[in-house]
Amino acid sequence: MESTAEPAWIALKDEEILALRICDLAVRIEGSELEARVGQLYDELTARGVTTLRPDCYLGDEWFSPAGVPAIAIPFYLAHPRLKTLELHQMLEVEGGTSEWCQRLLRHECGHAIDHAYRISSRRQWQAIFGSHETEYAPDTYRPRPYSKGFVRHLPNWYAQAHPDEDFAETFAVWLAATPDQWRQQYEGWKALEKLEYVHALMHTSAGQEGAPHFRSQQA
Repeated sequence: MESTAEPAWIALKDEEILALRICDLAVRIEGSELEARVGQLYDELTARGVTTLRPDCYLGDEWFSPAGVPAIAIPFYLAHPRLKTLELHQMLEVEGGTSEWCQRLLRHECGHAIDHAYRISSRRQWQAIFGSHETEYAPDTYRPRPYSKGFVRHLPNWYAQAHPDEDFAETFAVWLAATPDQWRQQYEGWKALEKLEYVHALMHTSAGQEGAPHFRSQQA
């Protein structure tokens, strides 16, 4: 039987933990609070009729979906309460530290992962709706228009306006989190509704087909 004892490093001071390598922490998604959250993401995909796509999730140093790879990196510090406390001490916040916040970020990164699996952003219709994915990416310097109805509102700071790729990921996240009736009512009269309808149709064609080679099956 696998030991459930807490690792010895949880008793160390912050500066002592910072001297360790991530691999020395031996943290995993399995057995942590992240396991249920990843499971919820997969359940939401199933509920929306997406049964063939399950992006692999693994622990990394920040939130991202690797370029060209249909996977989701989750910050390693979310895998243990002691590391979340350390992150708070160092950064004054824990990105994705609450259940709701974590789920929002998982849905967003899932949008990127699906784009990577099917190269959706290379399609002419995608670019006609969201813009060119080759647009310069400057998430720290973009100037959002807070009152724009051309973009969904999901992550803080009107993040959908940061780049066409982020616009798609945010639109996907809203689509995944709510039923069609809910997002149609919420965005009625908005130009962003066109984007949601596109994602809705897309997920029942490309992502709904069998044979997504880069995604592990639901049984894996």
